[in-house]
Amino acid sequence: MKQASSICLYLLLLGLTMATMGQTASRWEPAIKRFEEADAMSPPPKGAILFVGSSSIAFWRTLADDMAPLNVINRGFGGSQMFELNMFRDRIVTKYKPRAIVVYEGDNDTFAGKSTDDILKEFSDFVAHIDDVLPDTDVCFISVKPSISRVHLLSQQAEVNRRLKAIADARDDMCYLDVATPMFNEDGEIRPDVFIQDNLHLNADGYRIWTETIKPVLMKRYGVE
Repeated sequence: MKQASSICLYLLLLGLTMATMGQTASRWEPAIKRFEEADAMSPPPKGAILFVGSSSIAFWRTLADDMAPLNVINRGFGGSQMFELNMFRDRIVTKYKPRAIVVYEGDNDTFAGKSTDDILKEFSDFVAHIDDVLPDTDVCFISVKPSISRVHLLSQQAEVNRRLKAIADARDDMCYLDVATPMFNEDGEIRPDVFIQDNLHLNADGYRIWTETIKPVLMKRYGVE
């Protein structure tokens, strides 16, 4: 009887998980299809640096100019979480055969109430997949940014960042891009001048900080002498 109950519970949980994954896939399918349609019209070059992740990447309209002369691809989509990036990684990541992948996730994951362990498992799963499919491709993590609207999550964000840095520091083919530190002022408070009105997404000054932090690292690793 207990065994039958356990099986029923397992099947119920499996069904709920599959339903949730189906809803997630449906949620992002239009955005992913737009990327695929754009690729069909103008295929991105192989060997570029791919930026992927949530809205902080999606809204980085000046990315190509900011990273020039590096050749970059922007495949950020909305309010994505790391597990959602994993769902679509073969459609918007591995198919480009990028030289390096720059990932920004974790912001929405912490806001959704995910545990730090679960978030890091998703990051590790992504890295393992890249190791398997694209063994010559580097992976760089952008730190989870602080924001005024999510100030209550600072402690967990700092823990996620600490562990992401530890993962990246352990390997030569990975890097950690600390955009969080320069987003605080000298008093240790989050700078209010780097956000748009929602106090979550970046304005031009915010992206200037990101550019000044990220570009020198990428130029040193992948720039042409």
